[in-house]
Amino acid sequence: MISNERPKVGLLLLTAEWFTQIGASKGYYKELPKLIDEDAIKINKILKEELNIVNPGIVNSREKVKKATELFKRENIDLLIICYLTWGEDRLIIEVIEKLSGIPILLWCYSPFQKLPETMNMLDLFRSSGPVGTVQASGPLKRMGKSFGFAFGSYKNKETIRKIVDYSKAAKLAKDLKKVTVGLLPYRCDAMTGTYVDEFRLKKEIGPEIRYISVKEYYSISQEIPAKKIEEYVKELKENYKISGVNDRALFKGARASLGLAEVVNRFGLDALAIQDLAEELHKTIGLRPCLYVPSLFEKAVVSMEAEIGGAVALLILKKLTDKPPMYTEIFTFDEEENTILAGHAGIHDVNLAEKRADIAITPDAEYMETELETCWMQFRAKGGEVTLLSLFCDVDKFKMVISSGNALSGKEKLHGSPHIYIKLKTPLKEFFEKIVKTGMTQHWAIVHENVVNQLEYLADILNLDKLIIEEWNLLRYPGSNR
Repeated sequence: MISNERPKVGLLLLTAEWFTQIGASKGYYKELPKLIDEDAIKINKILKEELNIVNPGIVNSREKVKKATELFKRENIDLLIICYLTWGEDRLIIEVIEKLSGIPILLWCYSPFQKLPETMNMLDLFRSSGPVGTVQASGPLKRMGKSFGFAFGSYKNKETIRKIVDYSKAAKLAKDLKKVTVGLLPYRCDAMTGTYVDEFRLKKEIGPEIRYISVKEYYSISQEIPAKKIEEYVKELKENYKISGVNDRALFKGARASLGLAEVVNRFGLDALAIQDLAEELHKTIGLRPCLYVPSLFEKAVVSMEAEIGGAVALLILKKLTDKPPMYTEIFTFDEEENTILAGHAGIHDVNLAEKRADIAITPDAEYMETELETCWMQFRAKGGEVTLLSLFCDVDKFKMVISSGNALSGKEKLHGSPHIYIKLKTPLKEFFEKIVKTGMTQHWAIVHENVVNQLEYLADILNLDKLIIEEWNLLRYPGSNR
């Protein structure tokens, strides 16, 4: 299970033994140690506002390196921030990296000044010499085969601090994904081979384990739900939503199926569930697919349809980055004149996504209404606001993220018959579709109401996944690139 605790971040503030050796703490330089200490205190204070900081103090010797690494190990940090307050010797960083293998690194190119003094003296120069140490450290890091993130600027720079916080959250999520269990009910969708995943690669590259759940298990769990509990749930549905064309028998059947799905999540301790809602066995056994919102289900897990494991993980990633409900979708069609896409998907959704709660309607499942006489699903338009789109799938060499953003538009129901969201993209439609088609991906997208493009980029880098980021400014400034 993924916790909602703040990221635990090791803060390695480095300076040099050499300064002590040359007497840069007395006489002309007597103020230098005090100024560096004050800078360190300010860095720690501003980062503590959003992060759980593990700070062993300023490190400038092998003895202090040893104590710092022991503290970081004991605290089980999610990320190590390496910040050269001044220039420092290679031996310090090398020893840290050797002892803390496997922990993501963010190398911070830091200066205490946003604007340099009009005239600088040697004390000012020593105090602001961190960039020398940062660039120097990049060589040993690369030769040791260590990948790392990068931040740039003063602690006074809000964008710098924002990146450090976002990178820390991505690092924690990367670690937490190793604790995730994704349920697959019952098996892959043979009609959509792009949704297949190699579960061993999934475990190795990203972290989640897959738990297979049979239709028989699901049916048995659903049948254990007392009739009284189902009746109470049906009463809540009737009180809170419009019911159109769905009789009581269909509503009861749909309620049992959806409550059963919630109990499956609870019984098996799932963080995410990929349900093969097109499976013939499921429809024959359950009588319909589960499509009704159950609060307890979405409090504990996310749900993808058509057995898409990558989609389930993508939904979970967006939920944990934003603490908002994500939506499982595919792009149904587009409007060239408005540069918009109409997206959505059949199945079960978190109705907190809806534009207006009062407009949510329980209607027959439009895809099965001719073959299954007693069905129900929840029809709504998702609300407006800035959104991020994420597709995560098992590519040839690595798992891959495709990331984009846009603005969901508010308004009346755009599509009668299915949960949907209407989005104006930032990228021209032609370029958007050309890029996603040429990269070779699944048709599904997880969407959330917040811009987390940067955090997703950091997560992909930390996990060493391939990525394609599609944004308008990328196309203008860096045509032909992935970013």
